[in-house]
Amino acid sequence: MQRHKLQWCDLPKELWQMIGKFLETRVDVLRFRSVCSLWRSALPPLDPIDSPPLPLGFPHAGDEPPAAVSQTTVYRLQSLIAGEGSDESLPFLVKFEEASCGEMRLLHPITNWQLRLSITPTIKEFNLLDYRIVELVKLYSLKYAYTKIDVTYVNKVVVLPADHLSLGEDFVVFMIYRGGQLAVMRYGDESWIRVDENNSHYDDLIVYKGQCYVVDKWGTISWISQALQVIQYSPPLCGFGAHKHLVECCGDLCVVDRYLGSERLLPQRTFNYIHCDGDVVDFKVYRLDEEWATWVNVTNLGDQVIILSYDGAFSVSTRDFPGVKGNCIMFTEQDFGPLPAVIGMGSRSRHCRVFDLQDGSMSNIGYSQLFRTPSNWLTN
Repeated sequence: MQRHKLQWCDLPKELWQMIGKFLETRVDVLRFRSVCSLWRSALPPLDPIDSPPLPLGFPHAGDEPPAAVSQTTVYRLQSLIAGEGSDESLPFLVKFEEASCGEMRLLHPITNWQLRLSITPTIKEFNLLDYRIVELVKLYSLKYAYTKIDVTYVNKVVVLPADHLSLGEDFVVFMIYRGGQLAVMRYGDESWIRVDENNSHYDDLIVYKGQCYVVDKWGTISWISQALQVIQYSPPLCGFGAHKHLVECCGDLCVVDRYLGSERLLPQRTFNYIHCDGDVVDFKVYRLDEEWATWVNVTNLGDQVIILSYDGAFSVSTRDFPGVKGNCIMFTEQDFGPLPAVIGMGSRSRHCRVFDLQDGSMSNIGYSQLFRTPSNWLTN
């Protein structure tokens, strides 16, 4: 019996509507609407409910220019048109920063360097139907609205819907600024609200299972209540590293402790998030056992790779990226010049490095299948 191949456009309209109800990300909706004009008419463009309207205005004082919250999104892409078995057919990571006009800037997934350095640094044509696309994580930073240069005194930014805190606003922005102070700003506020004025030593923020968590330099994790109180969630880690990073790995909340060389024991707080001034000499990873409220020293990540990128941390599984080695931490080391870089990333030199938990070795990241970007994306 001969089988007839059914075209997507020939599916019953009732199925279109059922499929559309389960699409949550902007990319999924774009892919759905790009099938044909009938599908496009069946589903309106997504009005994002899981990300803030960008740019999100930020209060400024005196002569300081206005700032805006910038969002980047990391995706796993795999070509559907490349020859089977070729390098082009293997999945890879990309990071996009979406401008308010809808244009997308292509960034390096770890360093946030702009990869398309041209007069018009956007991808002119990107056929979503040519790729299998999976959204992995959204990350945030704070930039001056006109120059796109990072606000130097803000170290980390996270955004979550206000309904998680019952604050009655659209979105809430939590920030670590000025070297370790914690603050919150609701959409429409004209000033920050300082949170936990007794502690000015916070290192990192994360949204984990819909809740905002923060870690301080002693490795104590706390969560932020609806009343904006910081409530201790874990015992102190008492790790002796210079900077604690929060990351979700295999569904668990983990702390990555970054150790610097003896000459410079403290992280550089001039620029945001993980920009530690000094050579990295070691990493330790700890998993929080939430049932027993104890720390577990993780010596083997298995197939996981933890990526400490410029604006936040996330993890990926090497099962999704054939040929990539697991049990590693990828990160940046930076040499600071007297002025921010021209393109506004706040550093003159940013080195991509990898730490192997198995033997404690560190090396520069040269070519990696994980960060392979199609060459036609990098040219006009």
